Amino acid sequence: MSTSTFFVCGATGTQGGAVINHLLKAGAEVHAITRNLDTPAAQNLQSRGVHLTQGDFTDLETFKQSMKGCTALFLNLMPDLRIPNSEVHQAENILSAAKEAGIKHVIYSSGFSVNEPQRLKNWDPNSFVAKILLNKQTVEGKVRTAGFEYWTILRPGNFMANYLQPLVRMYPGFVEAGVWTTALLPETKLPMVDHNDIGAFGAAALFDPARFHEKEIEIASEFLHVEDVTKALSRATGRDLKAVFLSQEEVEKQATQNPFIGGQLLARDMAQFVDLEEVRAWKLPLGTFEKFLEREKEMVNATWSA
Repeated sequence: MSTSTFFVCGATGTQGGAVINHLLKAGAEVHAITRNLDTPAAQNLQSRGVHLTQGDFTDLETFKQSMKGCTALFLNLMPDLRIPNSEVHQAENILSAAKEAGIKHVIYSSGFSVNEPQRLKNWDPNSFVAKILLNKQTVEGKVRTAGFEYWTILRPGNFMANYLQPLVRMYPGFVEAGVWTTALLPETKLPMVDHNDIGAFGAAALFDPARFHEKEIEIASEFLHVEDVTKALSRATGRDLKAVFLSQEEVEKQATQNPFIGGQLLARDMAQFVDLEEVRAWKLPLGTFEKFLEREKEMVNATWSA
């Protein structure tokens, strides 16, 4: 069993929670910060032995105190869409606290295409989505150059959890009417990732910094078309779900009003960023969408019984 101690950002979220699950199974100690210690998610973590401190991503002193004794940091950030460059400012604070606390290794969970977004056919550097990706690109640069002994960048693909609550709300009408209206194309290949796989990669990197030093790893387990997703969801839910593909005219009309449309346009050729054989070469277990839906059956039912 491990006696290592790690700090995990976003402990009550999808990615952070998955990393923590793998770390606790391996016997590691985990430190984290949360805004509210009384939420069910926070209380669950505490009951499992996670050392939680109350605070937020702007609280530098709390981070330094909570990171004491930790050797590595899993950095996972959510931008505040109301504040420009919020993710960059959060990263600067956390990396500064990590340096002062003696952290040796930083693993940053970024996103597909962040390193080379200009390769995307529908790339518009002035768009809302582009600003998010470029902020993540800036954070990647800070992780590389901050002077930590080890650093690793993970770039997860299209979350399987996007089709469950609460994330499925980004697809208006999908749950309510059973119709996924999308700017993706029928031939679009979605690089699917189970958050449990992100947890496996994050934990593996935390435990083996030398192996993962200076590695930038795209994570996906399979490519699925939109209709593959709707068919899998139909089988899992017992509902007749379908996709409707927006015309170019409809896309242009909605793109300025709906930021999710911009993200879908970029996702049309996102598959170019990953070689699945390279992902498998890490010899870490990878899930499929079918297996994900089976494992998350309780949440599938809670989401799609509406």
